[in-house]
Amino acid sequence: MNHLQLPVPEFRRKGFSLLGHAFALFLKNAFPILIFVAIMAVPIETIKNYYYFEYGNDSSFFSPMDRMDNIIGLFFLSAVTPMVVHYILGQMTAAHAGIKPSLLWGLRKWLHMMMYGFLQNVIIIAGIVMLVVPGLIFAVWLMLMPVFVSIEDTSQSNPLQACREMARGRFFKFAGYALGVYSAISVLSLLAIFISESVPGQSWITATIMDVWLDWLSQLLTIVLLLVYLQVKTETNVMPPDSADEVE
Repeated sequence: MNHLQLPVPEFRRKGFSLLGHAFALFLKNAFPILIFVAIMAVPIETIKNYYYFEYGNDSSFFSPMDRMDNIIGLFFLSAVTPMVVHYILGQMTAAHAGIKPSLLWGLRKWLHMMMYGFLQNVIIIAGIVMLVVPGLIFAVWLMLMPVFVSIEDTSQSNPLQACREMARGRFFKFAGYALGVYSAISVLSLLAIFISESVPGQSWITATIMDVWLDWLSQLLTIVLLLVYLQVKTETNVMPPDSADEVE
């Protein structure tokens, strides 16, 4: 356990094996994850769509709807990540964390998630403004930031430096994991959007259901990042390789 008494198991899987394990964890814990997302997303997504949804309007980076999505993701849905991380870690160990402790953990971490999430976005956007490529590099370097902040005590560690060190020598591996998950989420999202577009009489209600669905799917990335974090921690742990068992 770390200094916050949150179980951090060893994990030894790579490539498609890691992605497959993440998909299995997501499906196995789909309902608890949906509860975390619904508690945080349903009220705020409902308010957003009630006031901003207009059928037929295209979403763009500068549209009011897109700006609201960014604000919601940073200030409200950021608490979902530590909830999911806490719950999944509990399922992977003997801790068996329930929904209530995971909710409390997420609320405890909420402010830190907002602060470091804002910092992460500023660094990435600044890199993109510079020449695009630096922004992509920063995005990979800081990819584990949400999971790191969810688990570690940020008063005793520097997330920026720690995440940069964890990404050292693993740039293309990290980028591959991110690309694989984003591709899977995009396919599922397009399928959901196609179904939604086929429903007559779209309204702010159907838009809210779609947003919550996308918020739920995005937690697949959280689980992948968690497993990558555990893998890196295991690889950097000073112990004989055969002394640790793979987490099943």
